[in-house]
Amino acid sequence: MARTKKSDSVRQLFHLANNFTRKQWEKVNQKGFEFAHDEQLTTEEKRSLEEQGMPTFTINRILPVVEMLNFYATDNNPRWQAVGVDGSDSDVAAVMSDLTDYIWNNSNGSSLYNNAINDSVTKSIGYLLVSVDKDADNGMGEVVLQQPEPFDIYVDPKSRDMLFSDASFIMIRKVLPKNHLVRLFPDHKRKI
Repeated sequence: MARTKKSDSVRQLFHLANNFTRKQWEKVNQKGFEFAHDEQLTTEEKRSLEEQGMPTFTINRILPVVEMLNFYATDNNPRWQAVGVDGSDSDVAAVMSDLTDYIWNNSNGSSLYNNAINDSVTKSIGYLLVSVDKDADNGMGEVVLQQPEPFDIYVDPKSRDMLFSDASFIMIRKVLPKNHLVRLFPDHKRKI
């Protein structure tokens, strides 16, 4: 009974976030992403050009600009530096700096950051997600970075802060095939 209420609540939040404005945003930014990756002519436009005997190739001047922006934004790895409040905190700050460097390197942070920058340029927003992989390190668990697909993130539509700090919820939705779900959750095969 409690699970049904929770799933109904999650479904209700998803429908709240997946409104007309969100769908339009995704549609426009998907077109922009495709345009930047040289899918600039629709089938109808291509057919019309062919009928007129005109060339149907495109010269993509956007992708090199995107790659240049990406290069300049990710040229150097970020350096994590924790600073203590006073002199007695310097040892703790050094440990925190080392931990963040370890997490960054262990998660291949440079590639994830590169992808997030590329998403922000071509899809209008990019994300890095800090999560826990319970199975890593021989079952001991690890803090890891991930780079989710921007179109899988659903944010409270009432949020007005650029970094979504005032959002009452942020939801990640993934559509998976049933056989993939069965492999992820073999104990719940009958329910799936």
